[in-house]
Amino acid sequence: MILTKTYPGILVFFLFLIGSVFTVGEEKLPNDVRWVRQSEEYKFLCRQAFREARSTIFKTARVTKGSGNLAVVVDLDETVLDNSPYQVERWKSGLSFTQDSWSEWVNRKSAGLVPGAKMFLASVRKNGVRIIFLSNRMEINLEPTKRNLQALGVLTPKDLFLLRRNKADTKEIRRKEVLNGVGRMKQVGPLQVIGYVGDQMGDFPNDRSEQNEGCFLLPNPMYGKW
Repeated sequence: MILTKTYPGILVFFLFLIGSVFTVGEEKLPNDVRWVRQSEEYKFLCRQAFREARSTIFKTARVTKGSGNLAVVVDLDETVLDNSPYQVERWKSGLSFTQDSWSEWVNRKSAGLVPGAKMFLASVRKNGVRIIFLSNRMEINLEPTKRNLQALGVLTPKDLFLLRRNKADTKEIRRKEVLNGVGRMKQVGPLQVIGYVGDQMGDFPNDRSEQNEGCFLLPNPMYGKW
């Protein structure tokens, strides 16, 4: 038998119960993941970091205008792409990070955007500065990474990618390739990097100084070398 009569009170109570289930689920998340997913402070800090990066990069670009080889090196995970859903999935399953599970997540192309990332990338490109995505994602995951970025509206044909070939392929090696126009960057030639954006200290040059105005750090309490 099909019931056609509606009982508003019952419907409202049912929807309340559904909402409560999802809310309770989120509240049980570890504080680090919940802070990223729910707090206004996280969003504020991300947007603030991108604003500061944009302002400094614009000033530098104006001073060096006409060189035609300006670039900004940008990390991907927890800098442009929000992978907190992966952290939620692993926590709910009682599991930690593995390379296989991470690769499977990347291939799903389900990452969202870190607050402020889209506006930052668009603004940098508008000022004639090239984007280099330098990430420890494995090189075999390049295509799904590109498709994920494209679906989010933050990929252009001029963007360059330097992902990790193997364990020995450090970010410092790839940064030197960018500056010297060697290795994977031989066809592009040397680029003048006027900014680095990331969520880990390893996203910045090893010879940086504490006063380096070209390095911009986003918050990431979920993982790192601590």
